[in-house]
Order: sequence, then C-alpha cells, then structure tokens
Amino acid sequence: MACSFLILYLLLSLTSGETDWPHQSFWTGNWQPPHLSLSETGETDTGYIFIGVRKSNKAGNAPTIFDNHGDLVWHGPQRENLDFKMQKLFGQDVITYWDAEPDVRVLGYGATHILDSTYKEIYTVTLRDDFRTPSGKDFDSFIDGHEHYITPQNTMLVSALNFTQTDTSHLRRGTVNMWVLDSLFYEIDIKTNKVLFKWDALSHIPISNSSIAVKGGKELHEAWDAYHINSVTSAKYGYLVNFRHIRSIFYINKDGSVRWQLSGDNNNHGDFESKNVTFAWQHDVRIHNETDESLALTLYNNAAMDNEDPGPSTGLAIHVDLVNKKAWIIYELTDPTDHIVSATQGSFQVLSSLRPAHMLVGCGSIPKLKEYDGDGNVVLRGQFGKDTFSANAYRIFKFPWSATPHWDPAVFVNHTTSYTIDLYMSWNGATGYNNWAIFSIPSRTSTLLEGRLLLVHERTGFETHVPLENIDARFIIAVARDGERILGQSSIVELGQINSVCPVIP
Repeated sequence: MACSFLILYLLLSLTSGETDWPHQSFWTGNWQPPHLSLSETGETDTGYIFIGVRKSNKAGNAPTIFDNHGDLVWHGPQRENLDFKMQKLFGQDVITYWDAEPDVRVLGYGATHILDSTYKEIYTVTLRDDFRTPSGKDFDSFIDGHEHYITPQNTMLVSALNFTQTDTSHLRRGTVNMWVLDSLFYEIDIKTNKVLFKWDALSHIPISNSSIAVKGGKELHEAWDAYHINSVTSAKYGYLVNFRHIRSIFYINKDGSVRWQLSGDNNNHGDFESKNVTFAWQHDVRIHNETDESLALTLYNNAAMDNEDPGPSTGLAIHVDLVNKKAWIIYELTDPTDHIVSATQGSFQVLSSLRPAHMLVGCGSIPKLKEYDGDGNVVLRGQFGKDTFSANAYRIFKFPWSATPHWDPAVFVNHTTSYTIDLYMSWNGATGYNNWAIFSIPSRTSTLLEGRLLLVHERTGFETHVPLENIDARFIIAVARDGERILGQSSIVELGQINSVCPVIP
C-alpha cells in the first residue's frame, strides 16, 4: 500500500505542470530539488556545487549538492537551512549547515550540524545564553542563520540576535527605552559547546552609526535592526565582522575593542581613504593574505536593500593597505549579459585548483551563480529558479567533496509488462562510483558471494534506469562500484511481485 501511494505521488510530480521552475523527481526517493541549469563559456574549476536551497517546493528545501552537469549528488534533510558548505575540522573534510525553529522577525533559532564524509552527524553546535525572543519562547539553541565558521583552532564562530531595550533618545525618532536588535557573535568549542568568546555590537559600536533609519521599537516585535551582523571570520589579531546595516566591515581585537573600520560609505566613520571603494548592504566578507602591512577582502556587494534599488549587485575584491590607511578595488565582478539586483543574501568564494584563481559568486535572493576566471570573465552561469524570488540560496560554494554514505543504495522496481522490468537505482550522497552491477541471488537469506552477475550498467546521473527483459532471477542485489571495486550494495530486492520494492530514503 505504501508503495502504491509513493508511485502515485511521483507520477503526479512528473506529469503535473510546473508553475514556477522545473524540479527534478526520482523513483528511488522523495527528493525534488530544483533543476540546476548550467552553461559553460570557458574552463571551469573542479568540484561539486553546494546550494542550501530555500523557498523551493517543500521537498526541495534542503542542503543540496550538484555535480558540474547539474545532476543531483546529495539531498539533505528537508528543512529551512542556510550556510551549507564544506569546511576543515581536525584536519578532515566535513560539511556543515544550519537549520532552525522559526520565530517572529528572525530567520529562526537553531543549531549547526557537522557531518563527516559518510554523512553521519559527528557534532551539533548549539548556543545557550540569556536571550529574549519576540514570541517569548525558549529554544534549545539560539544560533541564527548567518554565520557558522570553523576556525583554524577547530572552534566555531556563530552569529546571534537579541531583542534588547536601549536609550536612542539622542537620535531622530528615538526613545528612552527603544527595542533594538542587538547583533552578537560567539566563539564556541565544538566538542563541548562551551562559549569561549562573546561580543555584542551595542556595547562597542555607537548605534548612531547605523545606515538604517530609526523606525519601530515601541514594541518588542518592532525592534529596530540597527546593526545586522551577517559574517564573521577569524583574523590574525581577532575577528573580521561584517555589518550589513552599517555598510561597514570591522576588525575586532581579541579583547573586544575595535581595531579598524572599512566603510562602504565614505561618510560613515571609516578609517581608510577609499574614494573608489563603495559597497552597500553587503554579505560574506572574508579575509585573505593578511600581514601586518596589508590584506585582501572579498565580499558580495548587494548594492540593494529592495527591488527598487538600481544595483548592480557585484562581487568585490578589495586591497587594504594597513600602513598608509588606503583601500582600493582589485576586482569588481559583473556579468555584462545579466544585470543582477539582489536585495538579500549572496556570497563570494575564491576557488583553489586553477591559477590564477577563479572566483564563484552566489547571487543570494536571485537564484543564480556565476564563476569568473582570473581575468574577471564569466566562464560558468547557473540558475535554479526564476528571478522573481522563487528558490534562492544564502550562499553558494564549490568544493572537492568526496563521500561514501553510511546508508545503502536505494532501488525501485517497476514491472511495465509481464516480461519487462524497469529498475531504478541511486545512492544519495555518493561521489565515487561509476557503474552498477546487478547480481541474481538464490534467496532472501543469500549473500552477494552466492550471487551470479547478470549485467553491468554505467552510472547515469543521480538515478540510473535499467530496463530488463525476460530476466531469469527472482532476487537481485544492486552493487555500486568504482570499476570493479565494490563501494556499496542495496538490500535484497524481490522481482516476483509488481512494484514490490519501496525505496529506502535516508
């Protein structure tokens, strides 16, 4: 009965008209990621594309990995998620993502999940502190969706928001006890969830520096979002912190004091002469090649707060001269064929395998990605939703991920006639196999060693379809292989009953 409902659901998914953007559907599991359309115009960097899909259909909202053909590689848990990426922890490659319980006025209060290369969750980073929430609820963890960065010291930097009352009577439209959103970041020990460092904007940066006009604040749920931290990374002498609503980047010392400020608005208290460096409402600021004399910064310059702003949104690389207190633009990445105005989210990643290095830009609220070569030319364009706020992704990355899932491959069997069988096979998350070997075995209690090889079929994308005619077997096992090396095998599949095998969905 369960199989019948699943088949009906999948058939409806495959045949119903799409009102938004095409989604993929599969027989072997209830995964429905958006179709990722990719167009190459030059040599591209290697790696898999990491997209934390949001605001897609319900079965498509998930941390998702695609290959460089746009085929699905891994579909994670179907929840609201942000900041999906690969990082290093204790010298090993891991993937991390954030998900949360929703609440009023914020993305949610949640935890950061750390998975190893078998997709087992090895750590769950949580934050407990004295927070006030707009709904009045208490949550298991108060990490917000903006930042979850593993430091070289194997700690994690996370961001958070607290609804706080403060005196803003010195500001136009301010009051003595105005509700504001205080932006905080924490450094947390990953193994123990112990807080190692805590910093909040309200105690260190005048609220008058905000680029957002004072509004609301009479009630808690109307709190004024004056600061808005959306990225934190470790630096030589402390932390580099981005403030979207101050249109500035701050270098915070390890004692919590402000070392310097680089402003995208020349009228906003910056410490550098930077007449040609302008940015606004920016995201994903990262530090590179830091010395005592200079460093480089990369960021996504939204240049837009809503759809009425002209943009364009661009990727920026900035050189910062710490000795002479000057800054200038190294790259301003735009696609001459596509004027992007992205009001929220966005990312800038320096890729690693080619020289000169390529750069990947995720366009945030616009469901697109662009890869640029070292000369600033577009070599890859990708899209996974309509421009009109359908699917989107907070950040988009490329990584050389390698994984062997701890679950078995999934198989779905469909008898199309009395002598023809359609066999569908997938292994959600696996990266290393290139073919399927189908073995006939004598009984439900038999092992692969007792099997007889029926056929070998090349892997084709995420889900491989093999039509079988007049098959002389009752029980089979599907084996995922790299050449002739076995990497994983399905459970025993019985062919004697139509649609007899329900897929295992990890």
